[in-house]
Amino acid sequence: MKVPYLNQKRKKEMGLLAEEFARTIRGHMEQAQVQPRLDDPWLKTMYYVLALSHLLPGVKVDVNPSREYALVGAKAQGSRELFLQAMTAFQAPEAVLDVMAASYRRTVFSGFIAELRSDLLMALTQGLVYSYRGAAISLRCALEDLYRHLYYMDHPQEFAALSAGRETEFSMKISPQGLREYLARTSYLRRIAGARVDFAPKADPKDMDWLGVNDELYSSLSAAVHGASSEWFAAVGSAASLQKSEAKEEKLNSLFVRFAKLCSTFLIAAHRDVFASLGDYDKSLVLEIYSPVERRNLRALLNI
Repeated sequence: MKVPYLNQKRKKEMGLLAEEFARTIRGHMEQAQVQPRLDDPWLKTMYYVLALSHLLPGVKVDVNPSREYALVGAKAQGSRELFLQAMTAFQAPEAVLDVMAASYRRTVFSGFIAELRSDLLMALTQGLVYSYRGAAISLRCALEDLYRHLYYMDHPQEFAALSAGRETEFSMKISPQGLREYLARTSYLRRIAGARVDFAPKADPKDMDWLGVNDELYSSLSAAVHGASSEWFAAVGSAASLQKSEAKEEKLNSLFVRFAKLCSTFLIAAHRDVFASLGDYDKSLVLEIYSPVERRNLRALLNI
């Protein structure tokens, strides 16, 4: 006989709790509250990453994968004659080339780019309501989306198996650590690894670079995921907990700025030719994330 009473009690108390959170969240999301925050570093830098994630997949690429593989092979053999032959080989009708280019875009700019945008929007929502740990967790997810995009871009067979459900990352022995370690083996990040965080050449091999920043960032964000740091303990105890904290706001700004610059740098390096083909205005939307010195050094480093 107690069940109906308990059900009513449960519904009433959970309803009151939900109403309390809804009232608090609505207050934080009002324009009067959001507008003054739009110049906060974490919100400013998120804009540039979102812009890049929309621009890159939209570029029309002229690519013939068969020819590209032949060119890579001829270059590896050091055969100029074979390379020139490959340049004019593997011709196909325009309709076939269009299908190949569209398929290439779907493979290279896989669902992980869309997932990266999704996790950034989740981080945006969490940050706007002062759920700092929630924002950091979403940012860690976005970082792993970036890793997966870069890894599967270079491993289309594994991506196809994963997409078709024939394999899982576990069955293919692909771990988050393995995805992070793969970055150092990519050819397109070699220049980035040889430069400091301002993209100037390293004066000392021990100078910090963006791969080093990546390791530090992943560690900091993982502390939020696992609650392994006192700064993230009891992040939300009640709706009243969703209030601005200067210390956590500063932490959020630092995490977001480093993530945004790292993500932009890795994506530009990985898709240098695609990025270089963008118009000057579109490129400026992304490069605004860097200081004038960083922009100059990065342009020189990647020849963009």
